[in-house]
Amino acid sequence: MIKPLLFAIAAGLSLNAHAATFAYISSPADGLISQYRLDESNGALSLVQQIRAGEQVNPLAASLDGSRLYAALRAKPFKVLGYQIEPGSGHLKTLSEAPLADSLAYLSLDHTGRYLLGASYGADLVSIQPVDSTDAAQIKTYKTGLHAHSLRSDPSNRFAYAGNLGVDHVLQYRLDTAQGSLVPIGSGQVDASVNSGPRHLAFSPDGKFVYVVGEMSGSVTSYAIDQTSGALSLINEAAGIPERLKLAHGEVRDARNNDLKDDPTPRIWAADIRITPQGNLLFISERASSSVSVFKVDTATGRVSFLENYAVQEKQPRNIAVSPNGQWLLVSGEKSDTVGSYAIGQEGELKRVSEAPSGKGAVWIEMVRVPQA
Repeated sequence: MIKPLLFAIAAGLSLNAHAATFAYISSPADGLISQYRLDESNGALSLVQQIRAGEQVNPLAASLDGSRLYAALRAKPFKVLGYQIEPGSGHLKTLSEAPLADSLAYLSLDHTGRYLLGASYGADLVSIQPVDSTDAAQIKTYKTGLHAHSLRSDPSNRFAYAGNLGVDHVLQYRLDTAQGSLVPIGSGQVDASVNSGPRHLAFSPDGKFVYVVGEMSGSVTSYAIDQTSGALSLINEAAGIPERLKLAHGEVRDARNNDLKDDPTPRIWAADIRITPQGNLLFISERASSSVSVFKVDTATGRVSFLENYAVQEKQPRNIAVSPNGQWLLVSGEKSDTVGSYAIGQEGELKRVSEAPSGKGAVWIEMVRVPQA
């Protein structure tokens, strides 16, 4: 058993040595997808090229093998664009265009790369559809409570979970890859704290735990995944917004009051959650204070605990991403002209080391390793 293991490690190291790390960031305000190269040896970030995807391009989804990228357009007619990520250059080559169920706030791929999973905040639904299919009849939708905000398959690809912000639920499904469908597990949901606003999800690398960021609470809630049924059970919840930020509890937002213009009170407005490849650190973005909070993860029990909150230069940071080697955090800001690269310390400390120009209203980040010749 030792020789195959050593061979696998050596093969992985060889692959990484002959791969480049690229980040793709969508900017809905100008309809661009920007491609960046990240030097994982020092965190240097450089803009490679920008392509015009279309009006209100927003959520992105990259395949595990780094060969495909999908981008959802949130302007009518709602559609998803499929791109090939070219080996070597990492440039995007248009491959497909397909319809979507509605305006999607979230997009992901199952681990086979055969299905696109989506969540529509405005239409209160989640969806699953075959990639590249132009047949709208093949899109399956499932109504949720108010404001579905994410849908992702777990590392085993047997289950899928959704953050249902408006009703404080995390939805749980069995992912049927033979039929391309979602089957509720038990009652189909577990509760989150009242008025927490479950938004985005992150899984532990071993697939035993799922972590959910609360948009309105700025907390992270940890759930254990039953490895047989996929049912979730609560482990703990950790607050992530220190009192020094002077933020009141958040409120549910939609198209009518997204910026809470009639409410002068600064309120918690958390957004994204990402985990390191080692599974020991979690990061969430907080838009109102333009900051990122860091949590420690007990990889044996799944318990999370707050470490610290760090201000970032990117104003109103929506999405964040951890590099494949776990040493760098990329941050985009909806009201920033740049994308920042931050070094991640042993205890999650963040230090800004590089920046590159961003598109207008930059939001979604997907990072992949691309084979080099």
